[in-house]
Formats: sequence, structure tokens, C-alpha cells
Amino acid sequence: MSKRKFHIDRQGAVASIALDWPDKVNAMGLDFSRDFLAVLDDLEADDDLRALIVTGTGKVFCGGGDLHEIMSPDATEVRRDYELVRGYNRVAERLHYFDVPVIAAVNGPAVGGGAGIALACDIAIASDTARYDIFFGRLGLSAADVGVPWLLSRLIGSMRASYYLHTGSTIDAQKGLAMGVFAEVLPADALMPRAAELAQQIAGNSTKDVARMTKLSLRHGAQMDFRANLEYEAYVQTVAFQSPSHKQRIGEYRQKLSTKGKK
Repeated sequence: MSKRKFHIDRQGAVASIALDWPDKVNAMGLDFSRDFLAVLDDLEADDDLRALIVTGTGKVFCGGGDLHEIMSPDATEVRRDYELVRGYNRVAERLHYFDVPVIAAVNGPAVGGGAGIALACDIAIASDTARYDIFFGRLGLSAADVGVPWLLSRLIGSMRASYYLHTGSTIDAQKGLAMGVFAEVLPADALMPRAAELAQQIAGNSTKDVARMTKLSLRHGAQMDFRANLEYEAYVQTVAFQSPSHKQRIGEYRQKLSTKGKK
């Protein structure tokens, strides 16, 4: 079993996680979920964190499951396989509901479940070599993996998601941009600087508690009807009105207006 590592970088209120085993195309092995979740636990416990970037080292974002490592030679080991897939799914869940906004900087191919990791993030930007390869069927596997069907259908619609999942066609960077899978497409050498710029912009836009409220509204609101969503928003915004960060920023804004009026 190959040793894998995650490269963590911290710049003020922004952290980045890089899948850092390019010799294995950053593929997900047996310990991937345990190790990734531990990294996310440590970062989420940091009250100073405001934004997170997830990317890959080398030319591949994530090569999906490492079939040489994860495929059991014993076809009867159903329980082990179930726990393995469930672990990968937990990573997607944690990213999707992580306390602060998560940017996927998709530096190259995201294969199979690797696409699910990127799709679970709040924002995805891509290099011009990025693509989603979701050809599960060619391996005799269901596309029901790491949240891909659920996440993709909500981004591009059920019919388009069905097209890509059933045909195994690739979503390249430009197609992804046109369909809204990627927010931006950049040259490879501009990807991480742009991800860092976006993350710093997010970090400076609101405090952690307010960013969490916005993220929860996006996540939960999509599952509600419009009327229920409006009620939910009313409660969330009422809490935000009482937050120390709101009172501080309103005070600063009033001070600026007062100073401007005296000139």
C-alpha cells in the first residue's frame, strides 16, 4: 500500500490542501478517507479559517479510486468494499457542508470519484487541461459514487447529467465552463494564483459565522420549496442581524458616512 500525503499551506485566513502523490495520479487508496477527514477536522476546528482551496499536485487533480490498491482479490469482502465507498462518500459530504466556502482548483483530469470531490466544493475553477472523466460504466461500475449523480444533476440538470453518466463522455474545461460546472477556466500557471485571490476575497467578505449561514442557505434552500426557503432565510438573517460582526461593520459604515458628511 503506497504512502500518500496531503500538502497543507496556510496564508492568513486561507488554507489549501493539495493531494500530493502525483506518481499515483493522486488516486484514492485505502486510507484516503481517514487521512483526508483528519485534515478537514483540524482545519474546521480553526476559528480563524475563512476559506479553503482543494487541488492536486502535478498534472492530475484526482485519478479516482486506485484500483490496484482498493480492489479486493476476495469477491466476498462486501463489508470492506462498502466501508471503503462509504468513506469516500463522507469526504464529499464533509466538503459539501464544510464550515467555510471551499474552492476546487481543478488542475487536470478529475476521474470517477475524483470528479465527485471537485463537484462537492462550493466553487470550482479549472485549468485549461482540466476535465471530468466519469466513465464508471467502462469498468463495470455504477456511476453512483462519491455523490457524482446527485451533484452533477443539480449543476447541469437531470437530462445532461444522464447524457454524461450513461455515455461516459468527458466534460472538458470549456464544456464545463459553458454548462456552469466551472466558474472560470485559466491557463495552468494562473490557476493557483487565481484560486488564492478568490479565497482571499471570500475571506475578506464576511466572518466565518456569516459565511456559514450563506452556505447553509444555499445547501438547504435547494431542498425546500420557495415558501419554506423564504421562512428559513428570515430566521437566518435575523440571527445575522444580531451577530457581533454585523454590528461592528454597520458601526464602521456609519462612521464612514459621518466622516464623509463632515467634509
